[in-house]
Amino acid sequence: MLEFFFKGGAVMYPLLLCSVLTVAYGMERGYHYLRAGRGGGSVDRVRSLAGRGEFDEALALAEGTPGPVAAVLAEALRNRWRDAAALEESVSLKGSIELRRLTRNLHVLELTGRMSPLLGLLGTVLGMVEAFKRVASAQGSVDPSLLAGGIWEALITTVAGLCVAIPALVMHHFFEDRMASFAFRMKHHGSEMVKLLGGKRDRV
Repeated sequence: MLEFFFKGGAVMYPLLLCSVLTVAYGMERGYHYLRAGRGGGSVDRVRSLAGRGEFDEALALAEGTPGPVAAVLAEALRNRWRDAAALEESVSLKGSIELRRLTRNLHVLELTGRMSPLLGLLGTVLGMVEAFKRVASAQGSVDPSLLAGGIWEALITTVAGLCVAIPALVMHHFFEDRMASFAFRMKHHGSEMVKLLGGKRDRV
């Protein structure tokens, strides 16, 4: 494996960096989304407690539950005494903050996914140029193996670039889908909680 790495030339080093970034940020985002999705059952319990008027218990449960949806519900419960417009604004702001946390570092995966094939292509083109220079400088009849050897070495960077880009783009697509799911749930449950708190306040 090291032999292939060194035969790929200088472009293999930025590709190695891209692969390290893909693994590191993929694991970080995967753990973040896994943790954010663990409080799904508690969200329904928070809403149930709030529906019965047990706001302190609902707030304590929401604050102790990980994930962006619970954070939005906790924000709504903390501001339940405010008027409807102020309550909606605080919930919307909290949702924007949580959405920002969900999207953090996703651009790194997108960047490595888009840049790695280009780096691989650049390495291949540079390798082909070098291979044809060797052929052009050869005296007399040209041995076909000389050109073939240069071409397969040049193609190593293309293979390496695709091996980095494909997992990076797959993870980016999967995480974007998870982010969209969280965004929908935050908006849905946040709106429901605002309506519920507004109804409770109107009946007091």
